[in-house]
This record gives sequence, C-alpha cells and structure tokens, in this order.
Amino acid sequence: MKLSSLNIVTFLLLIVTLASCDLQLQENFEFEPEVDARNPFEDGTAWDFIQSATQFNDDGGIVGEHFNYLEAAIIKADMVDEFNQTGTSDRTYLLLNNNAFLGNNDVIDIITGSDTIGVGATPMETLERVDTPEKLERLRTVLRYHIVTTYIAQVPTLEVFDVWYLFQTMIPGEDGLIAFKRDFTWRIDINRAGAPLPATATSQGERVRNHNYIFNNGIGHHLADPVRNQPY
Repeated sequence: MKLSSLNIVTFLLLIVTLASCDLQLQENFEFEPEVDARNPFEDGTAWDFIQSATQFNDDGGIVGEHFNYLEAAIIKADMVDEFNQTGTSDRTYLLLNNNAFLGNNDVIDIITGSDTIGVGATPMETLERVDTPEKLERLRTVLRYHIVTTYIAQVPTLEVFDVWYLFQTMIPGEDGLIAFKRDFTWRIDINRAGAPLPATATSQGERVRNHNYIFNNGIGHHLADPVRNQPY
C-alpha cells in the first residue's frame, strides 16, 4: 500500500518533533517530614502526668483508661511527695487506671471490702470509705507496691525476652519483690504464671497495658488491674 504525500509529510514532521525534544528525567523528590521527637512528659513528674490524665467523658462520667481514682488515692494516702519527688529517676511507677479501682478484687474492694460505688459518687467521695487507720495503711501498701525502686524500660532493662526479672518495690523484704518479663512482641507481664514468686502473687498477675511514659523522676507503665506479692 502506498502512502499519500500528506501521510508522508505528517510522519516526517512527527519524527522531527520527537527528535527535537530534549526531555530530562524528573529529579527524585525527597520528602523530609517535620518530626517533634521530644517526649511530652519529660519535663514533669509522675504526679504531673497523673493529674493531667484525670479526665471525664462528655456526660461527666469516669473514663476507665484515665487516672481519677489514682489521683484521689494518692491524695488520701498522703503520698503526693512519693509521686512528685525529683531526688531520683530510678523509679518505675505502675499507673493504675480507673478500671483498676473498680470491680471485684480491685483496689476499692481490696481496701474497703466492697466493690460497691455510690451512684454519682466522685473518686474523692468514694475514698472517704478509707476511714480507719487499718484501711489507710492498706491503701498505702497498695500504692507502695506499685512503685518499683528501679528504672524498668522494655529495653535495655528487660533485654532478654521470656526471662523473669525480679525487682524491689517500696515495700521492703521478700513481700516487696515484683517480677517483670518481656516477650518477643515487646509486651510486659508482671507477676503472671511462671514468675518466681508465691502463688499469692502469680494468681493476681497482670499484663502491662501501655508502656514507657517517661518522666523526669522515672518511668511509668499503665495497668488496668492491681498486682501484688502477698494479699493486702
């Protein structure tokens, strides 16, 4: 088949046009995001963090993940100085959320013998049931057991996974021992089955809910249930 003169001209013009184009490869675009790597809690104490996280939902109810009851318990036990101290950062604060205070075998039940909460009662009003020296000392013991006198980070403190590490809480002696273990997915278990502690401890073990809140006086890990060595 013969090409017409018009087709030939068009074809030649196309070749000339393509040959005359000086197209350069587009340079790679390197996106450099702005990242604020500062730790949001590093300038405050554990007490500062607890106070900042005592919030309510839209209808004024308690949010289970927050720390309204822990704040009220610390005030009731006159232990603000323990959570607000800046003399050492060799501390691990096991932060008990609101859920850790409510329900069977949780803090309110442990201290007062009943998990019943009055309708509309605030955490401070609920803690008014700690009305004897014995109950007050039991509350302080619970809080002291949840402060470890070592800075415990997932790594390097718990460097080897699936190995139990023993530490001392603010309760002296063997009754104050607490066990931590990290698994290969970085989760931390405390006093769970297999820990080298009495059955009274391992029957009440717990998995850390959130890790590594870093303060200027230590580090915090978030629990939804209390842990223990001996019964309180």
